[in-house]
Amino acid sequence: MTSIAIFKWAMNPHDERVGSDGQIKWLAERPEVGDDDYAAVQVARDAAPDDELVGLTMASGDTAFAAARGAERTVALQGVDILAQPTEVASALANAVKAMGDVSLVSIGDSAWSPMVPSLLAAQLGWPCILAVDAVRPEGDTLVVTRRFGAGTQDVAVTGPVVLAVAARREEGAKPGMRQVLQARKRPVDTVTASIGDVPTLEAAGLREPTAQASKLFDGADPAAAAAQLVSALQSEGVL
Repeated sequence: MTSIAIFKWAMNPHDERVGSDGQIKWLAERPEVGDDDYAAVQVARDAAPDDELVGLTMASGDTAFAAARGAERTVALQGVDILAQPTEVASALANAVKAMGDVSLVSIGDSAWSPMVPSLLAAQLGWPCILAVDAVRPEGDTLVVTRRFGAGTQDVAVTGPVVLAVAARREEGAKPGMRQVLQARKRPVDTVTASIGDVPTLEAAGLREPTAQASKLFDGADPAAAAAQLVSALQSEGVL
């Protein structure tokens, strides 16, 4: 059996800039390792410690990320546009998972950066999807998945192939050292051409500049006068 950890497939929303004409520009036009990616690798390892752990990523940047955290090999997809729509990304990932054969689970992060993809991936595979995953432990043929639920957590028992959408609570604590990274770069990397099926996509119907109101600035040289002007302005707007 094989468990798959998907990493580095989403664009960093902090690099996104929207111009006054509605056009989107990116400071860095490449997918990045997301805040949740290390946790996705950890969950895949914990869920199936006896399975082969495979990292799945886009063919750009450092493909040793999952290998440095325990993956035995990595599959890198090429031919996926970095700005592809979520339906297209999910289709490419799903077809890559199907091509690997006997897969027991898929663990994927970056739910905050592109929240549609984990659910779309599960739909493409025809598998259940559990969101907001914190941790997982095997109990016989069953996986007990701990997920965030309201102000607390909830344990969900699941059997069979499943997609686990992981949301890390904190940054990675013990990152791999240079020696681990160098050893990871020696592990196998299979580069394959992505296959995207006939999936629906979204098209923008139009663009418009948002309605904006003029700002009011108060001279802070006299703090008391500025505070009085602020209170007066808030009263006139009906805020106070």
